Amino acid sequence: MPKRAIPIYPFLLAAYPMLALWAHNIAWVPGEQVGGSFVVVLAGATVTFLGLRILFRDAARAAWVTGLAVLLFFSYGQVYEFLKSAGLGATIARHRYLAPLWAGVMAAGVVWALRRSPSVARLTPLFNVIAASTWIVPGIGLAGYALEPSQPAATSAESVNLAARLHLPQDRPAPDVYLIIVDAYARADILQQVFDYDNTEFISSLRALGFYIPESNHSNYGQTSLSISSILNMDYVDELLSGIDPSQWGRKPLWELIQHSEARRILEGLGYQSVAFSTSLPGTEIRDADLFLTASTTDELLSGGGVNAFERMLIETSAARLLLDASVALPRFFPDLKYPYRIHRARVLNILDHLGTLPLTPGPKFVFAHIICPHPPFIFGPNGEVREDYQAFTLGFGDAGAPVTGEEYLQGYRDQVHFINQQLEAILPEILQRSATPPIILIMGDHGPEGRGGGVTYTQQRMSNLMAFYLPDGPDGLYDSITPVNAFRIVFNEYFGGAYELLADRVLYSEYRSPFRFDDITEEVY
Repeated sequence: MPKRAIPIYPFLLAAYPMLALWAHNIAWVPGEQVGGSFVVVLAGATVTFLGLRILFRDAARAAWVTGLAVLLFFSYGQVYEFLKSAGLGATIARHRYLAPLWAGVMAAGVVWALRRSPSVARLTPLFNVIAASTWIVPGIGLAGYALEPSQPAATSAESVNLAARLHLPQDRPAPDVYLIIVDAYARADILQQVFDYDNTEFISSLRALGFYIPESNHSNYGQTSLSISSILNMDYVDELLSGIDPSQWGRKPLWELIQHSEARRILEGLGYQSVAFSTSLPGTEIRDADLFLTASTTDELLSGGGVNAFERMLIETSAARLLLDASVALPRFFPDLKYPYRIHRARVLNILDHLGTLPLTPGPKFVFAHIICPHPPFIFGPNGEVREDYQAFTLGFGDAGAPVTGEEYLQGYRDQVHFINQQLEAILPEILQRSATPPIILIMGDHGPEGRGGGVTYTQQRMSNLMAFYLPDGPDGLYDSITPVNAFRIVFNEYFGGAYELLADRVLYSEYRSPFRFDDITEEVY
């Protein structure tokens, strides 16, 4: 009698959704967020299989029913979301219809397994192969990301010599230097044309404080990792990572450029204390800064029974989607599904709460503050009201986690622009008044918002960002079409004895899945 194949496919199928989700979000989701989901899901599949093995007294039938349950469980949320996005939310995209349908399919599968036990056993080898094949694509993605070599930034002898000649101001105490990134904050004309938002009052308030606001500037890149690494290293990414493979999609080299940037190295070498914050995006968290300020909430330290961002996405894309509704009616019986939103909100508020008090910290400081706002998720009302969606938490544009269609998106973005404006209008005077020496403050969007029509092209919107400069001696060296790559070159030239040449202002667009394949669109947007 031939030996029966061992049915491993239920466990391979159970792990696949987590592998696929992690591979798709590998640049944004740290590994520690994933382990708990693997343990829970695989433990659940194991307990189900063993229980059915005892009930059916047959491993093949137990595996079939377990595998079918896994498939139905992890397909439910995907189908539900697809039907909603297809405009069927008012008809069949409701739990009252889909849940019984899935239960019926499950029941039919159980009946078939009970009646066709020999057939189930014969198909086990095929099911094992099919389930194993699902691992290929996410496995290649995860392995490729893990094996991507670290790409050291190219540092020319000229750059080393220029940095070595820098010195502290000789006629005054060293000024604090602030780089405040307001993620995805659009230029004023884009806000008006696309979002019907008049930003005149905020821009006027900045100018009244002494800020210079260029009106025809652009971002150099349309992605956070590219833009911030370029800003902090005062050069273009294709120069900083000259040997990188254009087909590489992982962002590890960019995060390293942000963590250990040229601007930080120079200022720390001149005696500056570096200050950074937790941000919800690990790549922009400079945890080895001299002063790293976290939200430090009890929930952040102890979790408080809440799910993390990866777990929330997994819930969103499975039959656990039913928990999203159940948690409204029966919240005490379920983990806090809003936890990622609350932690993200706490991190944004933590940065805003600390910025105005930092001038009281002794010694010159280099402050790097990446505020993920007005970028989605839309968690603030116009006056800071708590806004919590029941969608999967993500920092991605165009994904779940924020209203992304029509007026919902436009209003959510407008609200967060209004909120961050109010905060900055209160914080910036505090910084200026409390600073013993007038500081240097650079405020900029790392890129513009997601394209949403308004008669303006996608790239025009994406590459048109807010920029505002407070330089104590006035706007010498600044100009209306400046791009972020030249910001620190001007600062070091004007205040630290630098002799950096300004680079040509280029606008380089690339897709998220191919961040290093640049298309020079400078002529298109200027």
